[in-house]
Amino acid sequence: MTTHHSLQRVALIGFGEAGAIIGQDLAAQGVSVRTYDRLLDDPQCREAFKAKAMTAKVEACESAAQAVDNVQLVISAVTAGSALSVATDLANALQPGQLFMDLNSVAPTTKQAARDALEPGGSHYIDAAVMAPVPPQRLQTPILLGGAKAQQLALWLEPLGFNVRVVA
Repeated sequence: MTTHHSLQRVALIGFGEAGAIIGQDLAAQGVSVRTYDRLLDDPQCREAFKAKAMTAKVEACESAAQAVDNVQLVISAVTAGSALSVATDLANALQPGQLFMDLNSVAPTTKQAARDALEPGGSHYIDAAVMAPVPPQRLQTPILLGGAKAQQLALWLEPLGFNVRVVA
Protein backbone atom coordinates (compact mmCIF):
# COMPACT_ATOMS: atom_id res chain seq x y z
CA MET A 1 0.00 0.00 0.00
CA THR A 2 1.42 3.39 -0.93
CA THR A 3 1.62 6.28 1.48
CA HIS A 4 -0.88 8.03 -0.78
CA HIS A 5 -3.48 5.59 0.49
CA SER A 6 -2.52 5.61 4.12
CA LEU A 7 -3.89 8.00 6.64
CA GLN A 8 -1.16 9.50 8.81
CA ARG A 9 -2.43 12.89 10.06
CA VAL A 10 -5.93 13.61 11.37
CA ALA A 11 -7.55 16.57 13.09
CA LEU A 12 -10.59 16.08 15.29
CA ILE A 13 -12.74 19.12 15.85
CA GLY A 14 -14.80 18.26 18.90
CA PHE A 15 -13.41 15.89 21.50
CA GLY A 16 -16.52 14.70 23.27
CA GLU A 17 -17.47 11.05 23.66
CA ALA A 18 -17.31 10.05 19.98
CA GLY A 19 -14.35 12.29 19.12
CA ALA A 20 -12.31 11.04 22.06
CA ILE A 21 -12.92 7.38 21.17
CA ILE A 22 -12.00 7.92 17.52
CA GLY A 23 -8.93 9.95 18.45
CA GLN A 24 -7.69 7.43 20.99
CA ASP A 25 -8.22 4.47 18.64
CA LEU A 26 -6.45 6.21 15.74
CA ALA A 27 -3.54 7.35 17.92
CA ALA A 28 -3.14 3.79 19.24
CA GLN A 29 -2.52 2.71 15.61
CA GLY A 30 0.19 5.29 15.05
CA VAL A 31 -1.90 7.97 13.36
CA SER A 32 -0.89 11.49 14.37
CA VAL A 33 -4.06 13.04 15.85
CA ARG A 34 -4.62 16.66 16.82
CA THR A 35 -7.76 18.03 18.37
CA TYR A 36 -9.44 21.30 19.10
CA ASP A 37 -12.54 21.66 21.22
CA ARG A 38 -14.10 24.87 22.45
CA LEU A 39 -13.72 23.50 25.99
CA LEU A 40 -10.08 24.57 25.66
CA ASP A 41 -11.30 28.16 25.66
CA ASP A 42 -13.08 27.63 29.00
CA PRO A 43 -10.62 28.15 31.87
CA GLN A 44 -12.66 25.79 34.09
CA CYS A 45 -12.48 22.92 31.57
CA ARG A 46 -9.08 23.55 30.02
CA GLU A 47 -6.82 21.42 32.24
CA ALA A 48 -9.21 18.47 32.34
CA PHE A 49 -9.52 18.65 28.56
CA LYS A 50 -5.75 18.72 28.06
CA ALA A 51 -5.36 15.75 30.43
CA LYS A 52 -8.04 13.81 28.50
CA ALA A 53 -6.23 14.51 25.22
CA MET A 54 -2.87 13.51 26.70
CA THR A 55 -4.31 10.24 28.02
CA ALA A 56 -5.64 9.50 24.52
CA LYS A 57 -2.21 10.39 23.03
CA VAL A 58 -3.85 13.18 21.04
CA GLU A 59 -2.30 16.64 20.69
CA ALA A 60 -4.55 19.43 22.00
CA CYS A 61 -4.36 22.55 19.80
CA GLU A 62 -5.18 26.14 20.72
CA SER A 63 -7.41 26.67 17.68
CA ALA A 64 -9.27 24.72 15.03
CA ALA A 65 -7.04 26.32 12.38
CA GLN A 66 -3.92 25.04 14.18
CA ALA A 67 -5.43 21.56 14.48
CA VAL A 68 -6.23 21.26 10.76
CA ASP A 69 -2.91 22.60 9.49
CA ASN A 70 -1.24 20.03 7.21
CA VAL A 71 -3.49 17.07 8.09
CA GLN A 72 -5.05 14.79 5.47
CA LEU A 73 -8.41 14.41 7.17
CA VAL A 74 -10.48 16.67 9.38
CA ILE A 75 -13.21 14.93 11.37
CA SER A 76 -15.93 17.21 12.68
CA ALA A 77 -17.50 15.63 15.77
CA VAL A 78 -19.08 18.69 17.36
CA THR A 79 -22.63 19.26 18.57
CA ALA A 80 -25.30 19.63 15.89
CA GLY A 81 -25.65 23.30 16.80
CA SER A 82 -21.98 23.96 16.02
CA ALA A 83 -21.65 21.84 12.88
CA LEU A 84 -22.18 24.58 10.31
CA SER A 85 -20.13 27.22 12.12
CA VAL A 86 -17.18 24.79 12.36
CA ALA A 87 -17.33 24.20 8.60
CA THR A 88 -17.63 27.89 7.74
CA ASP A 89 -14.92 28.87 10.26
CA LEU A 90 -12.54 26.31 8.74
CA ALA A 91 -13.29 27.16 5.11
CA ASN A 92 -10.29 29.48 4.88
CA ALA A 93 -8.00 27.32 7.05
CA LEU A 94 -8.32 24.14 5.00
CA GLN A 95 -5.87 23.47 2.20
CA PRO A 96 -6.86 22.17 -1.24
CA GLY A 97 -7.19 18.40 -1.17
CA GLN A 98 -7.91 18.04 2.52
CA LEU A 99 -10.91 15.87 3.35
CA PHE A 100 -13.56 17.10 5.81
CA MET A 101 -15.62 14.27 7.31
CA ASP A 102 -18.81 15.56 8.92
CA LEU A 103 -19.98 13.14 11.64
CA ASN A 104 -22.72 15.47 12.83
CA SER A 105 -26.38 14.54 12.80
CA VAL A 106 -27.84 17.66 11.21
CA ALA A 107 -30.41 18.45 8.54
CA PRO A 108 -29.43 17.80 4.91
CA THR A 109 -29.68 21.53 4.19
CA THR A 110 -27.12 22.18 6.95
CA LYS A 111 -24.76 19.59 5.46
CA GLN A 112 -25.20 21.17 2.02
CA ALA A 113 -24.41 24.61 3.45
CA ALA A 114 -21.28 23.19 5.12
CA ARG A 115 -20.21 21.58 1.85
CA ASP A 116 -20.86 24.82 -0.05
CA ALA A 117 -18.72 26.72 2.47
CA LEU A 118 -15.77 24.31 2.20
CA GLU A 119 -15.51 23.17 -1.39
CA PRO A 120 -14.72 26.52 -3.12
CA GLY A 121 -11.37 26.46 -1.26
CA GLY A 122 -10.49 23.06 -2.72
CA SER A 123 -11.15 20.86 0.31
CA HIS A 124 -13.58 17.97 -0.02
CA TYR A 125 -16.72 17.57 2.08
CA ILE A 126 -17.76 14.05 3.05
CA ASP A 127 -21.03 13.38 4.78
CA ALA A 128 -20.67 10.61 7.34
CA ALA A 129 -23.87 9.13 8.74
CA VAL A 130 -23.09 7.34 12.00
CA MET A 131 -25.63 4.54 12.22
CA ALA A 132 -25.28 3.67 15.93
CA PRO A 133 -23.76 5.12 19.11
CA VAL A 134 -19.94 5.08 18.90
CA PRO A 135 -19.57 3.29 22.24
CA PRO A 136 -19.42 0.27 22.61
CA GLN A 137 -18.44 -0.57 19.01
CA ARG A 138 -15.86 2.24 18.75
CA LEU A 139 -14.32 2.25 15.24
CA GLN A 140 -16.55 -0.70 14.27
CA THR A 141 -19.64 1.54 14.49
CA PRO A 142 -21.31 1.46 11.06
CA ILE A 143 -20.79 4.71 9.13
CA LEU A 144 -22.23 5.53 5.70
CA LEU A 145 -20.15 7.90 3.57
CA GLY A 146 -21.28 10.25 0.82
CA GLY A 147 -19.38 12.74 -1.28
CA ALA A 148 -17.03 12.99 -4.24
CA LYS A 149 -14.06 11.71 -2.21
CA ALA A 150 -15.96 9.18 -0.08
CA GLN A 151 -14.24 6.23 -1.79
CA GLN A 152 -10.78 7.70 -1.09
CA LEU A 153 -11.76 8.19 2.55
CA ALA A 154 -13.01 4.61 2.81
CA LEU A 155 -9.63 3.38 1.50
CA TRP A 156 -7.95 5.30 4.33
CA LEU A 157 -10.35 4.29 7.09
CA GLU A 158 -10.95 0.60 6.41
CA PRO A 159 -7.35 -0.53 7.14
CA LEU A 160 -7.65 1.28 10.49
CA GLY A 161 -10.66 -0.79 11.48
CA PHE A 162 -13.47 1.58 10.54
CA ASN A 163 -16.75 0.01 9.44
CA VAL A 164 -17.54 2.36 6.54
CA ARG A 165 -19.65 1.98 3.43
CA VAL A 166 -19.77 4.41 0.51
CA VAL A 167 -23.38 5.05 -0.44
CA ALA A 168 -23.28 8.24 -2.54
